[in-house]
Amino acid sequence: MWLGIVQGLTEFLPVSSSGHLVVLRHLLGVTGAGAAWEVALHLGTLGALLLGLRHRLGTWGRRLVRRDPRARRLVALLALGTLPAAVVGGIGGDVLAHWLFRPSVAAFGFAATAVALWTTPAPGRGWRSLEDLDPRDALAVGAAQALALIPGFSRSGATMAAARWCGLAPDAAAELSFLLAIPVTAGAVLLEAPAIVTLGPPALIGAAAALGAGLVALGAAFRALAAPRWWRPLGLYTMMMAVWTWTLR
Repeated sequence: MWLGIVQGLTEFLPVSSSGHLVVLRHLLGVTGAGAAWEVALHLGTLGALLLGLRHRLGTWGRRLVRRDPRARRLVALLALGTLPAAVVGGIGGDVLAHWLFRPSVAAFGFAATAVALWTTPAPGRGWRSLEDLDPRDALAVGAAQALALIPGFSRSGATMAAARWCGLAPDAAAELSFLLAIPVTAGAVLLEAPAIVTLGPPALIGAAAALGAGLVALGAAFRALAAPRWWRPLGLYTMMMAVWTWTLR
């Protein structure tokens, strides 16, 4: 349950839920089924994301039904942006699970998150909306999302930073980050479904805890991501986590 609560509270902020899970698992002495456990907890935060974004998703869905070309274009670009993480996760998933779920790697990831947040363009730079997204932007943000498969390297932090460097406004970058999380998380859940089933009731309890905590945290996380003044303090936090996690090796 504690793993689920930590997952829900940290998934949507650029502080890396995977890095926090590595640290907590190390402190609690939890071993085995690292990737399956993490994906099971992501099932809960996926539910929170779908519920929290239901109005935005409904709006885009209605535009798709009306065959709005801009909505159809956005869906195609989201699929393109999901491709890098799908390829990396699909080809190297077993290797990632075996080698990356350890404190030393998470420490590196936390430090990378801090650098990404500290080097994100200032609020005055970037004005483009989500409808201004182009294929190069989608691939660039998708590549950042693929790099965030490294524990400690925040998915939301990486995608937000990449989107801002592509010229998107902070609120558009935040929405893109959350929208990209849906297909990649759903795909991971489907791939790990057999392993998740073997985990039994504890995985369901963890997912339920992640769902509840995620719903509580999502609104605050969206406001924080859309307000660049929070990025440097969060970067300081992840750098402190990097230093502390390095001592747990």
